[in-house]
Order: sequence, then C-alpha cells, then structure tokens
Amino acid sequence: MRALLKLAIGAALVVWLLRRQDFDRAALARLAAHLLGEPLWLAATLAAVLACLLCGALRWRLALAGLGVPLSRGRAGAVFLAGHFFNGFLPGSTGGDVVRAVYAARDVPSRAPEAVMSIVIERLAGVAVLLLLSAAGLLLTPGRRHLPLALALFACGALPTLAALLALPEAGRVKRWPLVRHVAGVPRVAPLAHRLYAALRIGRSRPKLVLELAGWSVLQHAAAVASWLALAAGVGAAVQPLPFVLLVPAVLTAQMLPLTPGGLGVREGAAVALLPAAGLAAPHALAVALASYGASLAWSAAGGVVFVLLRERGRAPPAA
Repeated sequence: MRALLKLAIGAALVVWLLRRQDFDRAALARLAAHLLGEPLWLAATLAAVLACLLCGALRWRLALAGLGVPLSRGRAGAVFLAGHFFNGFLPGSTGGDVVRAVYAARDVPSRAPEAVMSIVIERLAGVAVLLLLSAAGLLLTPGRRHLPLALALFACGALPTLAALLALPEAGRVKRWPLVRHVAGVPRVAPLAHRLYAALRIGRSRPKLVLELAGWSVLQHAAAVASWLALAAGVGAAVQPLPFVLLVPAVLTAQMLPLTPGGLGVREGAAVALLPAAGLAAPHALAVALASYGASLAWSAAGGVVFVLLRERGRAPPAA
C-alpha cells in the first residue's frame, strides 16, 4: 500500500510539472515520437544504462572480494540485476540493496555480516563520488547560480559520507560510547556488531580499495551521463555539452531521494529546474528525464526475469 501511495505521489509530481510549466502535451508527444524514430540513439541509451549497471555490479564484486566474500562475477552480476528490478518499483534504491544482501548472505552464510556490509561500503563510495561530482558541477556552471546548493551537498553530503568511509575511529574508542556499551552487553548481538563495524572500517585500513571503488563509481556515473546525452540527441535537443555534463549528476543525486519509486517526479523536477542552464528547454528536459526512467525500467524488467529464474533454481530465499 505504501509503495502504491508513493507511486501515486511520483505521478502527481509529473502532472504538477506539466501544469506548473504549462507544457504542451502535444509537443511532448512529438518529442516521444521523435525519440522512437531514432533507434540508434535508443540503442545507445540502453547500452549506456547497461554499462552503468555493470559498473555497479563490478564495484559491488570488488567490495565483496575486499571483505573476503567469495561471490563470482557472474553470480554478483545476476544478483545485482535482480536487485535492480526492485529499484525500479520501490522508493529509492534500498529495495534492491535488501535483495542483494539476502542473496549474498544465503550464498555465503559464514560471511553474512561482511556480505551485508559490502553493500554499505560500495554504496558509500558511489554516493560520495556522485555528491562530489554534483557539487563540482554546480560550482563550475556559468554564473554559479547554484552555489548554496553546491556547498550544502559538499558539507552535508560528501564530507560525512567520506568520513564514514575513511575516518571511523578505532573499535576500542567506540566501545566507550554509552549506546555501544549497552549493545556490547547483549551476548547475541555484540559479536555481530563487532564484525559489522570491523567490515565498515575496511576503508581506513585499505585506502587502495576505496580508490578502486571510487574509480568504478566514476565510470558508473559517466555511463549514466552518457545515457542522458544520448536521450537528448534522440529527442532532437541541441545542448551545451559541458554544462549538461556538469549538471546531470545533480539530477541523479535528486533521483536518489527515497520519496517515490525510481525517483519518479523528483528526477523530472530536478531536470526541469537545472538543465535549461545547459541549453535544454524545459519540455526537452522533462522528456529526457521520463525517457531515462523508461530505459531504467527496461533493464528492471530484465532483472525481474533474472529474479524469477534464480527463484526457480532454488537460489533465491522464499521471502526475498
């Protein structure tokens, strides 16, 4: 019921944009028809989205290996794609993360805490890179109209995320905190909490691993930006390439907010607000944002097929 409510909120946001900006629905229909008549740009978009997913899967596989969880590349890719199925229809991306955690923990039960923390670590790396790219893009945009937003993303988003990844204190110091002392007094919880925290501190003990995770994150976000560039070309929009590349990460950041399924409505609002500064008219920005969601849903559908196949083979948990 809650998912349906948030889907309705996302649809309402799109309708509100149509009315607020006084969009010509016929013009939007023509843009959609133009895009459908450009199969090469559509194929390029789908390929870029697939590349984005593959980079995410490889980043997760790297985090798993760093924590000693022996999950093969093929298995990690299949689980990641199955998780993407849930990301397309649940708010934010936590649904897919939960599915990945359950799969990995069941595949390697002896390393279940580390399997769960691998998702946290690779997510932190991806979010930190995206926030840094967003803040830098907003700062470098001509006119610096988004300076307060850029500073907020950097100070309230990127810095805390990097601190969680690289600057966590020693476990001995943390044990003196009142809440931690209470948790340590629970026999069944304390060992698990210790393993989870030790896994989370891997970024501090292995900075090279963090750099590798950040590298895959850069490639992932570059593929996402490439998919938006392909869609802009597909709808016949003439954009200013550099400002467009600088501003799309901020739109992707807004999309991460867990308000609606797949960021529906939030992504479109951010695109309409930011991308005209890159020469993309508001109707084109809305069309590109909606088409981006459609391309993601296409691969979500493929992930649904993978999920069903995994269940039929007995590899998925009954309540996943």
